[in-house]
Amino acid sequence: MKVWKILSPKVLTSEERPDNLTDDAQAKVKVTQLLLSGSDVRSYSGALRPKYPVVPGMFAVGVVGEAGAACVKVEKNTRVYIHDAFPCGGCAQCLAGEEENCSDLRTAGVNTEGFLRDFVVTEEANLSPLPPSVSDDEALFTGVISACEAVIDKLDAGKGTHIAVFGAGIFGNILSQLLIYHQAVPILVDESEERLAVAAQCGIYYTVKADEELKATITRITGGRLAAASVYCSYCGLPAELPFGLTAHAGKVVYAGFGFPELQPQLKAALEDRMDVGVKRRADPLCRPRLAALAGFKPCGLAERAVAVVCDDLHPPPVARPRRQFNLGHKPERRDVAAQSAVVDAAGK
Repeated sequence: MKVWKILSPKVLTSEERPDNLTDDAQAKVKVTQLLLSGSDVRSYSGALRPKYPVVPGMFAVGVVGEAGAACVKVEKNTRVYIHDAFPCGGCAQCLAGEEENCSDLRTAGVNTEGFLRDFVVTEEANLSPLPPSVSDDEALFTGVISACEAVIDKLDAGKGTHIAVFGAGIFGNILSQLLIYHQAVPILVDESEERLAVAAQCGIYYTVKADEELKATITRITGGRLAAASVYCSYCGLPAELPFGLTAHAGKVVYAGFGFPELQPQLKAALEDRMDVGVKRRADPLCRPRLAALAGFKPCGLAERAVAVVCDDLHPPPVARPRRQFNLGHKPERRDVAAQSAVVDAAGK
């Protein structure tokens, strides 16, 4: 099989590798759709500076071409979502049979090889069959939706609660749409008018530019109370300490995403205000999405915007071109597989 890998910033090459099954519980999957993540973009540009070489491609769907004799849920021609995160198998928790508490979760394209290849050979446990009602385009967003649902679980926001979301990229956009579905009121903040315009087209009512009037605007929207909770999306380009000045007394701030830059958030003010600082753990690294629940979701043109530059430069296999809007008619099962978040519970503000 052919595998594409990044050797150094802006240097992409391919190589041939064996694609034979080595275990009866494995399956060989033909990759049919791929969604490149922000981490993939940064690895290629050199902004992330990972340990090269890197095989990018965090999210992928495909068709099983060959299934081992021990496979029970997939067979030849089964459409599948290839899990974007899975337990390492070598940490103390995994060796004790507690894979759901894996301390070294593997994420495709980040700390293990991604799916920019024509075939993937993997254990059947890393595959989820796709029901006919879920298209390939929709299934590509399984990891993002699941991570956003994990953040919403942590927020525990009630109906009508104002939640400030910092960063209007794919993660922040989808999180805001899901907050609306859960009857919360997102306030999406970003420096980019273009990203905010896309969010508005996706039905997000409060889209606010991060400028000198930001606090006054959020104060007005919330009736003077500020946001009850805030979510800071990694790599959004906004100051990491920004949520603290815009979140209400005893509020909650969640840092979320699929990977984090080496930021040093200025937490001194938060600690002086007696905030409790904790780390959010993933609850389900085994990635067991109930994909049938995604049937009602119609991802809008977010993926094509996110990967357009990469497609021009890398010339990878075809990337999905999703539709213009989410249709939040069905609720996906909540899982914590890909969510990484540091949580700050404000005990005083």
